[in-house]
Amino acid sequence: MKNTRKRTRETNLSRILIARILYYVNFALWLVMGAYYVYRMVEDNNGWTSAMVGFFFLVAAFSLLFAARILDQRGRRVYFTLIFVTGLNIFLTLFGFQDFPFIIAALLDAATLANLIPLKDHYSA
Repeated sequence: MKNTRKRTRETNLSRILIARILYYVNFALWLVMGAYYVYRMVEDNNGWTSAMVGFFFLVAAFSLLFAARILDQRGRRVYFTLIFVTGLNIFLTLFGFQDFPFIIAALLDAATLANLIPLKDHYSA
């Protein structure tokens, strides 16, 4: 019985570590994509729209950073916040530009979501 709990706890901790790494990689990817697309828009003299796009890229990136920071906390709200942030990011990447970096971001989000879904009992306890 104790070995099963210990194994479950170790599995949960490794899933949390993998999810954190994926969140940080995705955060960095969103910052790089945002800088690239805003630079291209400024180069084309799209001043106001490039500021708005930059703001939305920053919101998306920092929501991933926020999710990575609250991973260690427990509670149902934390779990559903993590699922919501990841699901919303998948939704936004699939309905945004269909460029290669966005597909990579969606795959990273899907892997993060696959790591988070089995952790429901960990966050409920």
